[in-house]
Amino acid sequence: MPKAILGIDGGGTKTHAVLADLDGNILASAANGAANWERIGIAAVQKSLNELITSVLASAHVGHEDIVASTFALAGLDWPEDKVLFEPFLKNLLLPGKTHLVNDSIAALFAGAPDGVGCVSIAGTGGKTAGSDGRATLQTMGMELGEGGGAGQLVNLALDSIARTHHGTAERTQLYLELPKAAGFSHPEEFFTAVARTRMKLDESYAPIIFELANSGDAAAIDVVSAVAKQHALDVYGISSQLNFQRNTIKVVRAGGLHTAGCAIFDAIFESEVVRLVDRAQVSVLKIAPVFGAVIHCAHTYFSTLPTEFIENVLMGAGEVEL
Repeated sequence: MPKAILGIDGGGTKTHAVLADLDGNILASAANGAANWERIGIAAVQKSLNELITSVLASAHVGHEDIVASTFALAGLDWPEDKVLFEPFLKNLLLPGKTHLVNDSIAALFAGAPDGVGCVSIAGTGGKTAGSDGRATLQTMGMELGEGGGAGQLVNLALDSIARTHHGTAERTQLYLELPKAAGFSHPEEFFTAVARTRMKLDESYAPIIFELANSGDAAAIDVVSAVAKQHALDVYGISSQLNFQRNTIKVVRAGGLHTAGCAIFDAIFESEVVRLVDRAQVSVLKIAPVFGAVIHCAHTYFSTLPTEFIENVLMGAGEVEL
């Protein structure tokens, strides 16, 4: 059986696994549910990942003993003590090769910048920014404190906006009517009553409505979208300013639902702010699944010098694999 490298990208809703041989050819892929221990607990994550690993190994006709190295890029791994919590979990996975635990933002960074040098802005269900200059790696806390919070922050700011409208301190726009309507309420007061009495809670699924209203020219929605885009750009500046980049350009990778939704206003503001704040920034949107970045990250740790052909084969395979 071929020796293989395992990459896993675990998020708040879905987890992907990819196996590649030592030439970077994709052997198999698999997917299942969430792997954020903060939401479902470590025991549930371990069970889910065990099932996922069994599935991807079976698809590739590869045994546990053939895995020479693996990278687990998991949401919720935000602090050094989190990795300590996962050490017993890693032993129970029965993978003989060296295993690496990183935050899922690192997988996205390597997927968009295969040498691992640059910054990544994650704006999905939540928010996270990370970066590496090849020597030091930094990341934001992922707590929505002093940083962009992705779709969750977008919805919270929209709720605040329509509340100010309800109080008469902000101009009334379509956002004031359309957000409650999308939640199933014909009048904003009924909507706020339900929120106050915890009968309903706006979640990230309402983000597309806010984007749509912003694209149609709604002033309040534009203000909300602009605020989130500017904060995510500021986070990139904050991380990059603490690193020592030696190159002529600094790759800035955009990943997550808000970055890939195609909201013209969000896109334009984020990119213009990054270019304004970060000297030499070269912004791009991630085109492949972050799990392939987990494979590339793992290969960097396994090979003393990572062959160019390995990266080329992984990236080629990433365009052909359906996850």
